Amino acid sequence: MGNNGFPPVDVPGGRLSRCPACERQTLLVHAPALGPVRLRCIAERPCTAKVLAGHFVGARAIDEHIVEVADAAFRQALLGQAVEAERARLEEAARAETETGKEKKQERRSAIDRLIEYARADFELFHAPEGTTYLRASDGLCYRLASAQGRSLLARAFYAREGKGASSSAISEALPTLEAVARFDGPCHPVSVRVAREGDRIYLDLGDETARAAEIDAEGWRLRPIAELPVRFERPPGTRPLPEPVRGGDWNVLRELLNTDRAGFILATAWLVGTLAVLPAYPVLVLTGPQGSGKSTACRLLASLIDPRQAPLNAAPRELRDLAIYAQNAYVVVLDNVSSLPVWLSDGLCRLATGSGFRTRRLYTDSDEVVFEAVRPIVANGIPDFVRQADLADRTLPVRLALMPPERRRTAEEVEAAFREAAPGLLGLLLDAVSTGLRRKGEVEAKQLPRMADFAAFVLAAAEALPFTEEEFLEACGAGQAELAASLLEDSFAEALLSFAEAVETWEGMASELLEAMLQRGQHERPPRGWPKTAQSVGSTLARLEPVMLQVGVKLERVRAGKARTRLIRIQKVANQTSALSALSANGKNGSKQQNLADSAAPAGGQVADDLFNSCPPVVRHRSPEIGQNRPFSKGRTTADEADNLFEIFWDGAGAGVADRMETKEGDGDGWWDPFEDDEDEAPF
Repeated sequence: MGNNGFPPVDVPGGRLSRCPACERQTLLVHAPALGPVRLRCIAERPCTAKVLAGHFVGARAIDEHIVEVADAAFRQALLGQAVEAERARLEEAARAETETGKEKKQERRSAIDRLIEYARADFELFHAPEGTTYLRASDGLCYRLASAQGRSLLARAFYAREGKGASSSAISEALPTLEAVARFDGPCHPVSVRVAREGDRIYLDLGDETARAAEIDAEGWRLRPIAELPVRFERPPGTRPLPEPVRGGDWNVLRELLNTDRAGFILATAWLVGTLAVLPAYPVLVLTGPQGSGKSTACRLLASLIDPRQAPLNAAPRELRDLAIYAQNAYVVVLDNVSSLPVWLSDGLCRLATGSGFRTRRLYTDSDEVVFEAVRPIVANGIPDFVRQADLADRTLPVRLALMPPERRRTAEEVEAAFREAAPGLLGLLLDAVSTGLRRKGEVEAKQLPRMADFAAFVLAAAEALPFTEEEFLEACGAGQAELAASLLEDSFAEALLSFAEAVETWEGMASELLEAMLQRGQHERPPRGWPKTAQSVGSTLARLEPVMLQVGVKLERVRAGKARTRLIRIQKVANQTSALSALSANGKNGSKQQNLADSAAPAGGQVADDLFNSCPPVVRHRSPEIGQNRPFSKGRTTADEADNLFEIFWDGAGAGVADRMETKEGDGDGWWDPFEDDEDEAPF
């Protein structure tokens, strides 16, 4: 048998190979798995069967051109050639697929590298003091790298350069490198939401598409591009634009929108000014009133003048993490329709109002921490008087709304239209007031400031541009705090304690003995509903009531009995004392007072409130035009909240939120929680 030397080629009906007779690849071979092999030449002048048969062993002619070869070895050789050809084809296909995969992998790797290159060229990568990484766009706005907004900006940068989309895997693989560059090679800058302060200038992000902010200083205010400012803003999801402020607004429009008396209007306006002042601490504005008094509408309108957001009204959070996340993504925290505040949430609002942090384990890690830190203005509303803790009451501006009379009721559409029309002018008035406060902050001096002294001092400095005088503001603060103090005493245990103190005048003993003595005097077999039921709870309740009871002439002390570890409770009837919340006496000489609070609602509590007012010394004010602008808010004292009494230092600093837990075995049994008795307990926030 001859060897044609050519690998066969598949053709319909068989395989094409070199013809041994004419030396051309014109031999058509049909080699079935079983049976003889047939061949024929299909050249232009085909070789005859007789000629072909001479080249193969055991071949016989079937007809003039077809030859049948019965040699098994020949058939096996042909099949082997087919197998080798198929193996070669598969190897070539695998080699081509491997090269294609390498090309795709190289192309994918190049996309990651190009994405990193584009991000570094189009954005400024930096990090905040707490470690969060950001990218800053050309318009000056900042976005968190790992957020959905940051990923979208990276995808847009890639599409703008190459005209095609970047895969989500490429973006995910590029993020760790970009975060490392931002954290270790980028600068460190604080990032603010809505309001920021740099030196003696305050900036308010308008939140619109033009990326502008209002710059406020002692000379006035103006609009500037955010890209030119020394501060950095981020806009969390849900941020809505403020109207462009204009000059020449009317405060009466705000008074008409709020269904409250003049004292409530003063406190609400003062709160608005304070929220723009970027202070170390902010008061909590609390709106209460019956159903139909417009509480939710008032909350939404007040918050929208500073920080309009999508879905601005929120229910009370279920845990501290929710409150911390809310504060991270909004400048003004709004709580709607609050019925009651648990102790942990009351303490959390106190800490958020005066500045605090929340640390927790980062999700999906073993030891990494995530830190939430913020100080935020808060406004809340509800039907009942839900502020029941003295520390939160110290930080609260209470505003009472009246039932809306039928002739003043308007549809939501009418209220929104009136607000949209008035908002630019009202915002301009607020900016004017903040500018006045920055200009006069060194001219106002008060010998007795209310609690939240920085807030009070700034409002007093801005009073020239506000629709009330300094005396009216202080009187409104004093009336509100007297009302809150009286409401805290409207408690069965507080009333019984006050009655007990007035009867005994002086008493000293253990917490358990005090509870037993009060039960005997009230002829109770067991603690009534609302009373603390254990010595530990009695001690915690007394700690909460200490500043309020002092205002009405009952001094609560914790004293040691000799050298023993046991501490006793001492109750002593003293003369009425004013708290740090007291303001100008209602009977004092108001000097330049232009308008009385005649239409203000009388504070709750009856004689208690009157006694508080009558015992307050007048506030002394001095104005010195020659004083420099860099002078502190007050002379001879700091404006940080130094009104904190011993109770605040003890409770907020060491044991907030653990009022109802049982005393440990190592305790001394006095019912008062001692931070040195149990080192394992921690405050929850």
